[in-house]
Amino acid sequence: MNEINTYKPKQFFILTFAVTWACWFAAPYFGDPINSDLIFLVLMLVGLFTPFITALYLIFKSKNGALKRIFFNKLLNIKLIKWSTIPLFLILFPASIIISVLISTLFGYSFDQFTIADEFSFSVGGIPTLLVLLLAACFEELGWRGYAVESLNNKFNYFEATAVFGILWSLWHLPMFFIPESYQAELLQEDFILVINFFVSIVPLAFIISWFCKRTEAAFWERF
Repeated sequence: MNEINTYKPKQFFILTFAVTWACWFAAPYFGDPINSDLIFLVLMLVGLFTPFITALYLIFKSKNGALKRIFFNKLLNIKLIKWSTIPLFLILFPASIIISVLISTLFGYSFDQFTIADEFSFSVGGIPTLLVLLLAACFEELGWRGYAVESLNNKFNYFEATAVFGILWSLWHLPMFFIPESYQAELLQEDFILVINFFVSIVPLAFIISWFCKRTEAAFWERF
């Protein structure tokens, strides 16, 4: 693991925040978020892909073969998946949502949150919501888990790295609160306490995802 000390966490987060925030703050100003014109779509997608693009840029810029092998092995090697963790994964996330909703009822929110919605309650400038969620899950995580968390783990212990990442990950979403019809914008319009909850809840989510990733780490290093 001494070969991978060329991780640059500071550069990664500075570049990622600068490009994403520039694109997302500019998107509703130069484009039309309601009708989802081409300028708006391009700026939103560039911002969404930035963590992955930045990771690729820093990996290839490092000229470190080990860094490249680690990244692409994690990206392409399905043998790293511990299938025994899948049932727990499928249970834990719905359970965390249920617990969150139950806690919210203590603050006056309705049990109607448990009803199944007829459709998604938000979109991003007319982009299909399911597409937004899939793109976010894929391209965000390729950058976050493929480079960001690993780079922080090189500087801090597991707990510290995950906590720092969780805070930075939550702040990365800040411009979304100013994108009309986005999920975050709806939270801002409804209740500011929901905005606070959004930022706070991302930190434990980072720990949950990191824990699942850790379960595959031993298998990864055995194969690498």
